[in-house]
Amino acid sequence: MTTNENLKHLEDKNFVEFLQRLDQRISRLETHLGLSAAEAVSPAISQTSKIAQPPPARVREFDDSAGLERNIGEFGLAWFGSAILLLGIAFLMTYTYSLGYRTLASILGYSSALGCYLASRMWKDSATHLSRIMASGSVVLLYYATLRLHYFSSEPLVRNAILAFSALLIIVAFQFYLSIKRNSQTLAVLAVLLALVSGHVSDSTRIGLSLLVIVCAVVVKLALMRRWWPLLIITVLLTYASHLLWLLNNAVMGHPLGAVSADQYSPAYLFLCAILFFWSAFATDRSTEPETVAVVLLNSAGLSVLLSLAVFALYQKSYAQVYLAVAGFFLVCSILQWLKSHQQLVPAIYACFGYLGLSIAIYGYSGIPAVFLWLSLQSLLVVSMALWFRSKILVVANALIFLCILATYITGFPSSDWVNFSFALVGHASARIMNWQKKRLTLQTEMLRNIYLVIGFVFVLYTLYHAVPANYVTLSWMGVAVTYFLVSLLLKNIKYRWLAIASALVTISFLFLVDLARLDPKYRVPAFLFVGVMTLVISLYYTKFRQLMGKGRKGE
Repeated sequence: MTTNENLKHLEDKNFVEFLQRLDQRISRLETHLGLSAAEAVSPAISQTSKIAQPPPARVREFDDSAGLERNIGEFGLAWFGSAILLLGIAFLMTYTYSLGYRTLASILGYSSALGCYLASRMWKDSATHLSRIMASGSVVLLYYATLRLHYFSSEPLVRNAILAFSALLIIVAFQFYLSIKRNSQTLAVLAVLLALVSGHVSDSTRIGLSLLVIVCAVVVKLALMRRWWPLLIITVLLTYASHLLWLLNNAVMGHPLGAVSADQYSPAYLFLCAILFFWSAFATDRSTEPETVAVVLLNSAGLSVLLSLAVFALYQKSYAQVYLAVAGFFLVCSILQWLKSHQQLVPAIYACFGYLGLSIAIYGYSGIPAVFLWLSLQSLLVVSMALWFRSKILVVANALIFLCILATYITGFPSSDWVNFSFALVGHASARIMNWQKKRLTLQTEMLRNIYLVIGFVFVLYTLYHAVPANYVTLSWMGVAVTYFLVSLLLKNIKYRWLAIASALVTISFLFLVDLARLDPKYRVPAFLFVGVMTLVISLYYTKFRQLMGKGRKGE
């Protein structure tokens, strides 16, 4: 044998010996554990084969199709079948009532409710979804049977309204207990619906609205404890829908459709519900989550719309006070939310609704045209709050509202010198504040500041045109150009130099197109001399500036 063959033979011999020693060790382990070789190996082999062999494509398609079929058959048909069964029992009870067998109809309703509850208990472990559906159905039948004992009947079995209403409240409380025990938001939504129905069938605004506030408090507690935010969102919608029905004279109870009388409705209930919904967003750490933002938006919009309808129907003479209260509520909510969370979105939403209400209140207290003066000053207040909140949302919203106010004033109302001056002042002040605090607002564009500067520039010229005698308009406008130029030197801001140039060009155009023909010579001569001298002075500044720039470049 060669040397290489000897080495290879030695390696093969060593490898065989290693495998024999390994087999002996495994055998000792199997003996110690009481396992046979087949038991130790077969599960791994079978599991490996299961993993290694994926199902064919046709099998997967069949599984997907079977899953969809199973979902429709197991869940969809369960809901439809349960709803149809409940409607059938309700129709049977109504028919039995119509025949005059009131006691038999009640027994039928309670027996059906008991049957549904027993079915729910029976399917609690084997069919959880069907168990919940039948539990809900049992409560609905129990509620309907109890409701018909006194309500919607010419000859009720229970003539005491307090006793009948108390029985309905007990059922509602049981439904809330059932939803908590089964951890089901669906059952909780049903409890809210039954509670609202109970309030309306009582046909008393004080009872119904008080019950509504209690239900809101319970749902807010559940939302904070169990994170049931979908339940809270639905409750917000149902709450303001219920308020709308009360404002419409509770027409579901057969009353004529129209506005309820002022002595039967109080906006205090609206504010109480809104405060509870505000607390849900304030007390949670999830103030930026979509569910929380949805609650804030729905609550703010619902309160604003319902109070507007209440004002239109009941409080037209005192609408300014109502909207001032709305503005105060939203602004306090905005400040409290900012102090707690320092998040921008939710405080900005409250502030937008608050300033909307404040605008309406200002209109109610001031009248035309003084309202435009106060609305323009309000814009400065909004910009100040936006700086505090570091909110770009407030800045953009305020700019849009400010433009709408300007358009309304210019197109629909006579000119007022004080209002014109306020718009000019607010435009320049807002632009200056935004430039001063642009890092705090994290504004990435100059567009908003430019808009405010243009508004201020236009209204300075517009104000002087109306306030100054016609013979001095040109002189005053040129004075504006000089003022802008001096401000640009003081602040070292190119925007004001552009405004100075624009003012000079507008003045020159007005001088030749208007003043040249209408001015008396004793006013025309000073106007031309002043405009000419000031224009040359500004031009001389730019000449000197260009020369200094040229020397600086040569020095480099």
